[in-house]
Amino acid sequence: MTPLGGLQLADDQRVLLAALCCLPLLEFGEAGLRGWSQLLVYPDAFRVRRSHVDAAGVLHEWDDELIGEAWDHGPLILSWADVQADIAEPDAGYCVAVHEMAHKLDALDGELDGTPPLPSRWQRGWARDFQRAYDAFCTRVDAGGETAIDPYAAEAPEEFFAVATEYHFSAPWLLEQEMPEVAAHLARFYGPSPFHPPV
Repeated sequence: MTPLGGLQLADDQRVLLAALCCLPLLEFGEAGLRGWSQLLVYPDAFRVRRSHVDAAGVLHEWDDELIGEAWDHGPLILSWADVQADIAEPDAGYCVAVHEMAHKLDALDGELDGTPPLPSRWQRGWARDFQRAYDAFCTRVDAGGETAIDPYAAEAPEEFFAVATEYHFSAPWLLEQEMPEVAAHLARFYGPSPFHPPV
C-alpha cells in the first residue's frame, strides 16, 4: 500500500482500506488478488493521460480526472478523499474500492467484459441476465429517464458489473428492487451483503 502526493496513512486507515478492498473477496477468496500486489492511494482525484487512435488513424490525447482505476496487470489506484466520502455515507450505493476490485475480478478470465470467472453453466445464465438488465438500463438512461442506480453503469458492461457490485455492498435492498436477477447473481457470487438489513 503506497500513499502518494504527500498523503500520510495511519495504521487504522491502512486496515480500513484493506478491509474495503477485501469485501468482494469474502466468498471468492484470495484468488481475487492474483496477478497484482500494489494499492496506490492519492489524497484526492488524480489525473491520467489518455490516448486513442480512431478509425481514420488520427491520434487523440486528453487528460482524465479519476477517483479510482484498476490496471489489468498492475496496481489498484484509489482517491483517499473519495474513500472517506463513501465511508461517510455507507448506504448511498457508492464504494470506489469495491468498484475497482470488481474490475480486478472481472479481468481474471483475461477479458474485461462484466463477467468474472464462473462455471460455464452459471456463466451462460449470468451473461443472459446481465445483458438483459444492462440493455434495459441503457435504454432508460439514453431516453433521459431517472434511474435509482447510478447512470454511470450504462457506460459499458464492465462498468455495469462494477456499479452493481457497489450497490450489492452498500445498498443491496435498492439493487434487489431495481434489478432482482442481477442482485441474485451477485449474492451468489459475493455471498450475502454484510450490509443487508436482517430479515
